[in-house]
Amino acid sequence: MRTIYPIATVIIVAMVGVAIFQLLSFPMPWMLGSLFGVLITQLLWKVPMKWPVIMRNIGLLIVGTAIGQLFTLDFLVAMKDTLLFMLLFNVILSVFCLALAYGLQKWAQIPFATALTASIPGGLSQLVVFAEEQEEIDVAVVTFFHVIRVLFVVGLIPIIVSLTDKVPGAIDSGTTNLVHNIILILIGAIVIPVGKKFKLPVPHFLTPVILGLLLSLIKIDIEPISNNLLHIAQLFIGAYIGLLLHPKSLRLPIRVLIGGICSAILLLILTFFIAKGMVLVFDMDFATSYLSTAPGGMDQMGLIATALQADATQVTIFQLFRMLFIYIVILPLLKWKLLKV
Repeated sequence: MRTIYPIATVIIVAMVGVAIFQLLSFPMPWMLGSLFGVLITQLLWKVPMKWPVIMRNIGLLIVGTAIGQLFTLDFLVAMKDTLLFMLLFNVILSVFCLALAYGLQKWAQIPFATALTASIPGGLSQLVVFAEEQEEIDVAVVTFFHVIRVLFVVGLIPIIVSLTDKVPGAIDSGTTNLVHNIILILIGAIVIPVGKKFKLPVPHFLTPVILGLLLSLIKIDIEPISNNLLHIAQLFIGAYIGLLLHPKSLRLPIRVLIGGICSAILLLILTFFIAKGMVLVFDMDFATSYLSTAPGGMDQMGLIATALQADATQVTIFQLFRMLFIYIVILPLLKWKLLKV
C-alpha cells in the first residue's frame, strides 16, 4: 500500500492537471497538464509522490513506435539536402554554449568544466552520468541546469508554437486497430535489449523508431498508433518530467539558480531565430523547424512533434544528429581537456 499510494497520487494529480488544461484550451493538455500539475504539487505540497521509470519507458516506447511508422527510405534520402545545415547548426550551437559556459564561469563562479557540461543541450540522463564520471564536475549544478532546461523547453515550446504558427488539429484515429497497436508496441519492447546492446541513446525511444523504419523498408503495412495511446504516453512522460525538479534542487547558490534559468532562456531564443531562418530556407512549417533545433531531448521533441502534428521524422533526425555530434565530438574533447589539466 505504501508503494501504491505515491504512484496513485501522481496519477490523480496528473489527471487533474490534464482536466484543467483541457478546460482552459491550453496546447498539449495530456503532457503539459500532467507536467505542471505534478511539478506544482511537488513544490508546494509535502506529500509522497513517486513515478517509476518503467512508466516513462512505456511512454517512450509508444512514442517511438508512432514515429517509427513515419520513416521511409525516401525520407532518409531526402534528408541529405539538410546534412550540411545540421552540421553548421551544431557548430554554431557548440560555439554559443562555449561562450555561455565562459559567462557562467565568471558570473556564477563555477568551474568551466561544470559550466560547459551544464550548458550543452544533450540528453539529461547521459550528461548527468558523464558528470558523475568526472571528479572536476559538480553533478548537482549540471543536474539542475538540465532539469530546468527540460522544463522550459517542454513547457514553453508548445505554447510558443501555438502562438506563432498554425497548429493542425489531431488526426482522427478512430478506425485504428488497438490490438494491432499493442502487438506492435510489444514487439518494440522485445527488441529494446538489442538497442541497449548497441548502446543507442534513449533505447526505449530510438529502438522502436528503427524497428518502424525496418518494417517500412520491407513493405509491411502497420496501423497508426491511436490518439488514446499517445495521450497515455504524454501523461506518463509529463508526470515523470514534473517530478524531476525536487525542492532540494533549489538549495543551490542564487547565482547558479539564476544562471540555469537564463541559460535555458538564451538557448530557446537562439534556436527560435535559427528555426525562423529554417522556415525561409527549407520552406518548412515553424513547428517542425523549432522542434528540430530546440535544446530538448530527442524523445521529448519527438513526442511534442506527434502531438502538434509537426514532421516528427525530421525532428527526430535533427535531434539525433545533435546528440551524436555532442557525444562523438564535444564530450570526448571535454574529457580530453580534463585529463590534460
